[in-house]
Amino acid sequence: MFAKVVKKLWQGKYCSIRDYELEKAIKNGGLSLHYNGKIMTVCLDDLLKLKPSGNAIQSNFKGTYRLVDIKFKPDADNKVQKQLF
Repeated sequence: MFAKVVKKLWQGKYCSIRDYELEKAIKNGGLSLHYNGKIMTVCLDDLLKLKPSGNAIQSNFKGTYRLVDIKFKPDADNKVQKQLF
């Protein structure tokens, strides 16, 4: 599970992650987003459905990246049972 701490939400409801972070999350079998003391877990099946935006952004350090927006729904708010271990 790849963990990412998000400091702010775009339009108050979307987490933006970079395309290479999405690839790491897929390799690690899932994504855990942490925002303001709340946690959202994204399973591998949902990660495979996500597509990066068409615009490439120039990094301040090296290379380019594209953003992937995920609607932030904390696990405590979801009424659907999550995966069992």
